[in-house]
Amino acid sequence: MKPNYKIGRVALSFISLMIFPHFAFAQNADQQKSEIYSQLKCCDCQEPFAKCKCTEAVEMKAYISALLDSGIDKEEIFYRIAKKFSLKTIIDEQTRQAAEKRLIKEAGQTRPQIVLGAELFDLGKVSKKKGKISKIFKVSNKGNSALVIKNIKTTCPCASVSLKVGKKKSLYFGTDGSPKDWQEQINPGQAGELELMVDFTSPHVKTGKLIREALLISNDPVYPEVTVRVEAEVIE
Repeated sequence: MKPNYKIGRVALSFISLMIFPHFAFAQNADQQKSEIYSQLKCCDCQEPFAKCKCTEAVEMKAYISALLDSGIDKEEIFYRIAKKFSLKTIIDEQTRQAAEKRLIKEAGQTRPQIVLGAELFDLGKVSKKKGKISKIFKVSNKGNSALVIKNIKTTCPCASVSLKVGKKKSLYFGTDGSPKDWQEQINPGQAGELELMVDFTSPHVKTGKLIREALLISNDPVYPEVTVRVEAEVIE
């Protein structure tokens, strides 16, 4: 019996050596994932990133898992997330600034640089009977090469967005965004006007706090997607 007992102990030790490192690795990966998730956001919902199920959250989580599986450290993961999904997905200011510095250095001096004159307009109290209200956001190119606007779209059917550069003004686009073959160019030192219009008579507008956004997607490698917003307190 004793030899068998010794063999059993050896076998158990061998199994432990095989299993526990993988278990510890899994625990470490889960901890890293939790830490990364706590510093991210993907949309304006009130859910923490870990619980969010929007399309972008699902894509980001799959991307993070793949990066963790390849053994990449957290700093590099945040940089790659910023590059692929935008700097605004990173909540922690210090982490975001570190990623931003790397992106700017990588882009070089010749990049186009999108700059918004303002990102938010507060309309105050607005009656649903008011109809359509528009706000203009200045969009400048402070870079050294042409800024190409590839898409503009809104986050709600009650809103529409249009871009004017010089005398050329686009059609109004909604949640589907502009057509695939559409684009507009803002040369270095020039500016355009992004108009965000909200129809307060729309059934999508309810009384209470209202937030509507327009997304602008460009070839700026540091800020490929920027957002402008109007807010209002809707009354009858």
